[in-house]
Amino acid sequence: MRVLVAGWFSFDEVIATVGDELGADTVTRWLTDAGVDHDLAEAPYLGSGVNWRDVDPADYTHLLFVSGPLSGSPLLRELCETFAGSRRWAVNVSVVSEAGRALFDEVWARDADGAARPDLAVEGPTPSAPVVAVAFTPAQGEYGDRTQADRVRGAIEEWLATRALPWFELSMDLFEKPHRRRPVQVEALIRRADVVVSMRLHALVLGVKHDRPVIACDPIAGGAKVTAQAGALGWPVVLPAEEVTGEALDAALEHCLSGQLAGPLRAARARGREADARAREWLTAQLGR
Repeated sequence: MRVLVAGWFSFDEVIATVGDELGADTVTRWLTDAGVDHDLAEAPYLGSGVNWRDVDPADYTHLLFVSGPLSGSPLLRELCETFAGSRRWAVNVSVVSEAGRALFDEVWARDADGAARPDLAVEGPTPSAPVVAVAFTPAQGEYGDRTQADRVRGAIEEWLATRALPWFELSMDLFEKPHRRRPVQVEALIRRADVVVSMRLHALVLGVKHDRPVIACDPIAGGAKVTAQAGALGWPVVLPAEEVTGEALDAALEHCLSGQLAGPLRAARARGREADARAREWLTAQLGR
């Protein structure tokens, strides 16, 4: 027996979902546990697995289609016709038409004819990875040709993707059509991150405020306000624009997760409180003149 595991993630013509891949992960884990030889068919744009259009269908005794709708889609018909000599099974699928069901010899539906079963994505191990909050900045014209914001952003985005890090973007703008954004929204998000990666001064400051280690990435060649603010706070994890690479970000992330930055975080917050007090005294003195 040799099984080709396929799904909507097998087609270049469509974009499948994370849930589809999780269903396939569950099924391939079952096949591995059972000692069944198998391959996973993935679309070439995903960069892994095999391309079902390139393999020899005669090499497989079974085609196992996982997750998503079963319909009379031309793509699904092409797949099943290619593997007409194999037993064709479908598991964890929504049967939306009898034409789709008829393409397979056996079907285990998650929903069909008014009945429903839990999706296979509910199964499987719980991943463990740091959640990263990222604050990008656009090119800042006031710095002229010193700005490297686009290159720094590109390096960060490539790093997040190639390391498969879970992340979300922190938008620091007060208004995003058609709604106002309030500081409490941004600060609450920061508190739910494990690490902050910031090209912005205020995301650095708020990360420190909320006891989150920050990888400060200055987008300006030679350093500007991000580097200056890190210096004012005594914050040690700063990458100059010229040094923002995947390898440098790896090292910075490891440092942030090492547990060695609790002291610098406390010290940075203390510096901030002292600066606030001095600024308040200054303003009070000005008002009293």
